Amino acid sequence: MKNIIRKVLPLFIILVLALNITACGSKSSTTDLTGTTWVLNSGAQGDTTIDKATLESMFGGEMTYSFESDGKVTLSLAGVQIEGTWKQDGNTISLDIQGDTGEMTLDGDTLSIEENGVTVEFVQK
Repeated sequence: MKNIIRKVLPLFIILVLALNITACGSKSSTTDLTGTTWVLNSGAQGDTTIDKATLESMFGGEMTYSFESDGKVTLSLAGVQIEGTWKQDGNTISLDIQGDTGEMTLDGDTLSIEENGVTVEFVQK
């Protein structure tokens, strides 16, 4: 149990605080994210994969990013909504959420965040 906590804690910090989001993934055809909502699908750290059900039980519910046409993004986690701004340049999505900036990468039907060896993936809702 302690090993799982040690492996999952960095993931938890990244998700809850939405800090230092950086790009990950390969290039693919570009899709405009305007008007879409993306839901947490899985996470991984090294060889350890964490499924959606486990993540949702850890965080108290579903986590989503909603991209609006006016450049606003809403991060929803466990009933709490945090607003920010977003811009898309090809497959790179730049975010500014409460002054914390970073990037996500769109690769096919997956939107990814990678930080310090922890990858978090979202799929369109």
